[in-house]
Amino acid sequence: MGLSEATAGAGSELARHLTEMAVTSDTLIGSQDLPDVLNRLAQRALELVQADYAAIATFDEQGVMARFVFTGISEQQARRLGAPPSGRGLLGELARCDRAIRAADIRSLASFSGWPEGHPEMTIFLGVPIRAEGRTLASLYMTREHGGLPFSNADEAAAAVLAVQAAAVVSLAMGRERSGRLRLLEERVRIAHDLHDGTIQTLYALGLECDAMTSRADFPVEVKDALHGAVERINELIADIRTYITMLEASTPSGPPNLTRDMAFVIRQIVPQTMKSVVNISAAALQELTVQESEDLLYIAREAMSNAVRHGAPSKIAIDLRQTPEATVLTVQDNGVGFDDATTRQGLGTVTMRTRCERLGADLTIIPIPGMGTTVRVAVPRRTPQEVHDHE
Repeated sequence: MGLSEATAGAGSELARHLTEMAVTSDTLIGSQDLPDVLNRLAQRALELVQADYAAIATFDEQGVMARFVFTGISEQQARRLGAPPSGRGLLGELARCDRAIRAADIRSLASFSGWPEGHPEMTIFLGVPIRAEGRTLASLYMTREHGGLPFSNADEAAAAVLAVQAAAVVSLAMGRERSGRLRLLEERVRIAHDLHDGTIQTLYALGLECDAMTSRADFPVEVKDALHGAVERINELIADIRTYITMLEASTPSGPPNLTRDMAFVIRQIVPQTMKSVVNISAAALQELTVQESEDLLYIAREAMSNAVRHGAPSKIAIDLRQTPEATVLTVQDNGVGFDDATTRQGLGTVTMRTRCERLGADLTIIPIPGMGTTVRVAVPRRTPQEVHDHE
C-alpha cells in the first residue's frame, strides 16, 4: 500500500471516529450524577477505539485518585480483584501529564508496576488526560489484550477529542458532587448543634424533674421505682445522643466521598488497636454509588462498628461491601457477645440506621446471636437501565 493510500486510510478512520463523536455529547446531556457520567464515558471510550477494556479515573486537587470506574471486566472478575487501584504507577502518572501516553506493550513503560492477581492480561495501552483549568482532573485508559492491534494515531486523536468533550461534563459533575458533600457537612453540623443546644438540654431538665419527684413522700414506692427507671432511661438516651453528636462532628477527609479511604478513617476513629479489623470493598460495588448513598452507608457502618465496640466486646470486626445482581450490599460483622433481640431495647443508633436505610430504599437486617456476635446487613437496590434514565 502506498503512502497516499495509507494517508487516505488513516483519514477515513479518523473521519469515522469523529462521526461517532457526534453522539457523545447527546449521550452525556442530562447526566447529573458523577458515577453515571463516568460510567458513560468509560463505555464511550471503549466503543470509540474498539478497546477490550476501558476505565476513567478522577483526581483531587493534589493529584490523588478519587474515583475509578471501568468497563469490559465482568462483575465476577471485578469481585475477585477486590479494592480499586490507588493511583500509583501508570494510572497515577496521567494525573501529572498534559498529553496522551500510547504503547504497543504496556510492560515497556517505566511506570508500569504489574497486574494484581486475577487481573486480565492487558498489553496494548492508550491513556488520555482530561484537563480543565490548567490541571488534569481525570484520565481515560483504554487497553487491548495481547495479540490485538496497537492503537493508531486516529485512535489517539479520537480519544483526545473525547477527553476535550468530557472535560466540561466531568468538571460540572465533580462540582455538583463537591457542593452536595458541602451541604451534607453543613447539615451535619447544624443537626449536631440542634441536638446539643435543644434536645439534650430538654432531656436533662426532664431528668432533673423526674429525679426530684422520686424524693416526694406522698408518692408510692411503685411510682418512685418508675421514676427512677425513667431517669436511667433519660440518662442513657442523653449518652446515646452525645455519642451521635460526636460522630456528626468528627472530622472527615476532605474531597469527594471515597468509601475505601473513608472507611479506614472511621475504623481508626472507632475501633481500638487491640481489636482486629478486616475490610473488603469491591471496586464493582463502588461504581454506582452516589454521594448520598456513600455518605449513608459510611454512617451505617460507623454506627454498627460503634455499637459493636461499646456493647459487644468483640476481638474482630469485619466490613464487607460488594455487589450482587440485585443490590450493593454492606455487611458489618463482629464476634462479640451478641444480644437477645426480643429483650434488648432499640437505641438511637439503630433508629438512625433504619432511617438512613429508608432514605436509601434499602433493606436493613440485624442478626444478633447471643454469645457469637452480631451481623448488620444493608442491601441497596441497584438501579435498572430504565431507572437510571428516569433518574436523569
